[in-house]
Amino acid sequence: MAYAYQPQQAWQPYPVRSTAPISLHIVAIFQYLGGVFMLGAAALLALAAAKVTPKWDLPAGNSVYTTRPETLTLATYTVIGTIALIGLIAIVLGRKLQNGRNWVRVLLTLLNGLSVAGGVYQGYTAGAPYATTLMSVAFPLLFVILLNTRAARGWCHYRTY
Repeated sequence: MAYAYQPQQAWQPYPVRSTAPISLHIVAIFQYLGGVFMLGAAALLALAAAKVTPKWDLPAGNSVYTTRPETLTLATYTVIGTIALIGLIAIVLGRKLQNGRNWVRVLLTLLNGLSVAGGVYQGYTAGAPYATTLMSVAFPLLFVILLNTRAARGWCHYRTY
């Protein structure tokens, strides 16, 4: 049986949006890029450990630095696996952020806040130049601001903005 009209949707206090706000998209894209970078670093380390890459020729007096271990150790596998796992976690967090999970927004806000605090502390204690400290704090501070916009909070709480 066909209806002459569409059934009415349930009333919602906020308009339903189909996509996340641009502020969350920006943070998620950087999460994806960071995750892909970490996976690439793990792949390069695996290639280097498997002797696929050529070793650099150093002067003859530095023969200690040109030798490689003949077998891969458990520590090598652990480091490569940890880097790959961190990359995968970054990609998953970016996707969960775009889907509107509030716990991811809070977690990324805390981690970026710690990164800002660490950059400021390092700049203060190490006596780093002002420009270096500013560059190490700029992106995490931008991400903290983008994660706490009204649109981002609304998307993560109600999938609206």
